[in-house]
Amino acid sequence: MDIKNFIFKHIEKFTLGIAACYLIYTVIHTFITLNLETHRVDAKLQSLSSVIDRKLKTSIPPPVDVERKDAAQLESRLTIPPPASLLQRPFLFGKLTHEEPNTDITTRDLLKKPGLQTPSYVEVPIRGDIEFVLKGGTADLALIQVRKLYKDTWRIESFTVEKGEVIGKKKKIGTETVDFTTCCVLREIVPLAQKPLVMKKTTVMRNEKGDFLGTSMTDEKHMISTSKIVFEDKRGDVYNLWIGELVNLGTETVTVRP
Repeated sequence: MDIKNFIFKHIEKFTLGIAACYLIYTVIHTFITLNLETHRVDAKLQSLSSVIDRKLKTSIPPPVDVERKDAAQLESRLTIPPPASLLQRPFLFGKLTHEEPNTDITTRDLLKKPGLQTPSYVEVPIRGDIEFVLKGGTADLALIQVRKLYKDTWRIESFTVEKGEVIGKKKKIGTETVDFTTCCVLREIVPLAQKPLVMKKTTVMRNEKGDFLGTSMTDEKHMISTSKIVFEDKRGDVYNLWIGELVNLGTETVTVRP
């Protein structure tokens, strides 16, 4: 009981003492320690600024060469064009630079020349309303996509066709029946065939000194492995169709194009 009474009587004094100690520490840190640190930083900055000022006053900038030695040469490049060099092989560009000896040519004279006359009739195959594309398949089945122009809309259906079968057939789409028959018969399926691929290669021609003489175009033929089919149209003509190519069945013609 005596210890409890002692603590109860002196608890306020103990708390007040702790608060007084914290206040003293705060005052010392704020007014003494921080001022000393600030003074030290200011002195260091002042010493550095004096060093920088001294270096700026004593340093000498590098000399600037206002007049360049090659100024005249640079000016001549901007004002005087370079001398023209002769063409080494002018015959390579003969077709491009060839001119007619007679320059008094009128529009009527141009129309009289056979090469410049517009033909009165050009035979253009009439495009049909049905076409098909080889999409792939196996050695026994070919997957062929048939497109039919039906009521101003291209309808598309895919069919698996065996050898000897007709490509395409009637198909019911919604409430209407669309005739996808192509009248072409599948004769052969070649899963791996060698297809020639011709690529244009441009070669730069130079002389022994390395001067440019011109360019030449050469054809490089490569062989790639791909699928194809052989089909026969209604007239008995036989065509090769590679994968990805499109066949358009015109009224009297069959057009195969990539």
